[in-house]
Amino acid sequence: MNNTEVNSVLTIPIAPAARRSAQTLFQQQNDPKKAKQVYLNALAVHAVDFYFQCLEIDTDLPASSIWNPVVQKFMDVADLDVKDIGKLECRWVAPGEDFVSIPAEVRSDRIGYIAVEMTESLQEVKLLGFVPQTQQEKIAVSELKSLDQLLEYLDELKPVNLSDWLQNVFDTGWHTVQTLFESKPELQFAFRSLQALESSPSVTGNRPIKRGKLLSLERGKEQVALFVELMTTDAPDIDISVEVYPTNGQKNLPNDLQLMVLDDEGETLMQAKANKTENLLFELSGEPGEHFTVKLALGDFSVTENFLI
Repeated sequence: MNNTEVNSVLTIPIAPAARRSAQTLFQQQNDPKKAKQVYLNALAVHAVDFYFQCLEIDTDLPASSIWNPVVQKFMDVADLDVKDIGKLECRWVAPGEDFVSIPAEVRSDRIGYIAVEMTESLQEVKLLGFVPQTQQEKIAVSELKSLDQLLEYLDELKPVNLSDWLQNVFDTGWHTVQTLFESKPELQFAFRSLQALESSPSVTGNRPIKRGKLLSLERGKEQVALFVELMTTDAPDIDISVEVYPTNGQKNLPNDLQLMVLDDEGETLMQAKANKTENLLFELSGEPGEHFTVKLALGDFSVTENFLI
């Protein structure tokens, strides 16, 4: 294999401190083959962590499983926690290797896999590219996505910080109901009343904070509007409502559209199917610091929005 075939290959030097750290983990293993695997896993994780630090992307290196000698003894794991996003698996490959191996134990609970080619000297490594979540045992190096696409992917996975909304700071793409109507006049035919969607003061006098976003489904053939509303309470919990409405003049949502709310482990908390209804609504509550995901699925296509309370 010729590395010039891979887009945006980036060479990363291995710092002496990283090599010393990997050597310490190496010495904790009795099996020479396993010790080499652990050593290279550690170098891969350190290299990706260094790359992210250069880009000012927050990671949690101490949370990696490379530090757990028991895990390393029985599993082949090289994870790096990207804060507020998830675990990225750092898979090392030998020089000139054509495939990246994805062990069974890391085919879940990962946001993606980044390929790290070791050089003969082990003084530096090459970041070849990445793939998102996969159940494949092997990925061809020629099929890897570029590092630029990795950064775009991580940005997409970054959760919407709802606590910022309470400070009147909003993420790109999230608009007031009024702004959404003004930018997309055809939405007006999808809702019976603009006033019904606008936030109004509660009985306690607090005004809910509501924002909406357009989501494309089935490769752009279908589109819906997602609205999220926050209401603070006297307790630490924040009351949250999640609503989905049709667009493009449609009176009802797509018949097979499913709305799900998932917890931070990916487990389904709430689920409903549209069945030609005018809208779907879920109400939930959570404490600051908790994560949840809203997932919309239509056939084999799905789109998710991640939230941090």
